[in-house]
Amino acid sequence: MAHVTSREFDTLIQLLIEQYGLSALHARLLKANALVSHKRPARWQPLANQLYQLSAGLRREHPARYAIEMLWQELISETTEGVEQETFDTLAERINVCLTEKFGVIPNRQTDLIAALGAYHHTLASVSSADVAYIEILLRASKDVAQFLREHKEEVRAAAPSEMEDAEPSDKPEGT
Repeated sequence: MAHVTSREFDTLIQLLIEQYGLSALHARLLKANALVSHKRPARWQPLANQLYQLSAGLRREHPARYAIEMLWQELISETTEGVEQETFDTLAERINVCLTEKFGVIPNRQTDLIAALGAYHHTLASVSSADVAYIEILLRASKDVAQFLREHKEEVRAAAPSEMEDAEPSDKPEGT
């Protein structure tokens, strides 16, 4: 898993709050022993700051990290319910062929990697949102792929629609 920046972590927490609400998210974090204070913050930012510090941006083994990861996976599974797992596996394989054995980016496959990341991003964003798709890719990415994605974020987002038009029907999510 790649390390997320504080800004990316903030986006992740905001997306969880959009999904569950601040009160419900706080209650679930308490139940998971991720937090000790029962006093709910009035806004999302203090909660995000506290969780970032407790989990060290999802790098530290702490109940906050595990609770956030569990809630995130729950959000992803709820939003991707109508998409076949096979579709995501195919798209992930397109990404993996652009990587070395140690999950580094193959220099002469960068254009293909942009297209593959774009296709994955577009498919996930079509059933959720662009922010959810971006954070999900970052969380699943190796350190090198995450850095590549940050450097080529706009290219990845722009590559998706044209690449998906050329993709085979099995690569497209149902309903699009």
